[in-house]
Amino acid sequence: MAANSILANGGKGPSPGRLAAVYSEVQTSRLNHSLPLPSVVRGPFKIVDGPLSSAAGNPDEIKKLFPNLFGQPSATLVPTGSAPSEMAGSLKVGVVLSGGQAPGGHNVISGIFDYLQDRAKGSTLYGFKGGPAGIMKCKYMELTSEYIYPYRNQVSGSP
Repeated sequence: MAANSILANGGKGPSPGRLAAVYSEVQTSRLNHSLPLPSVVRGPFKIVDGPLSSAAGNPDEIKKLFPNLFGQPSATLVPTGSAPSEMAGSLKVGVVLSGGQAPGGHNVISGIFDYLQDRAKGSTLYGFKGGPAGIMKCKYMELTSEYIYPYRNQVSGSP
């Protein structure tokens, strides 16, 4: 049975996700295979602001469409060398689900989810469906443990 996920409108609906019960032996063995974290997030780090974001074309139009995002600094994660700790407060993080081929994309999303569960308790990961248009159209869903599980270490083709 597919897991339920919280929809953008707050209602619940069946997950359009995969049914892991019908996976082959190889697919099933991949589900619980753990992957290494990038070294910068294995320990404590700080976020350092970088250059301001810009646009390759139509910057004024893009700034009007995204007034709270355009011109914000890029971010770089830098190891601090101090003791690991949980983040203060929860985060709301969004990822764009392309719906197409994105080699390694499921592992990246799984890694972000796992990191938030471990280091930023109470955080929520959202997936914007249909690529960047999903952001513009507010087509998103909460990515829960139950929803993410059947995609772990599997080939692309997300919702």
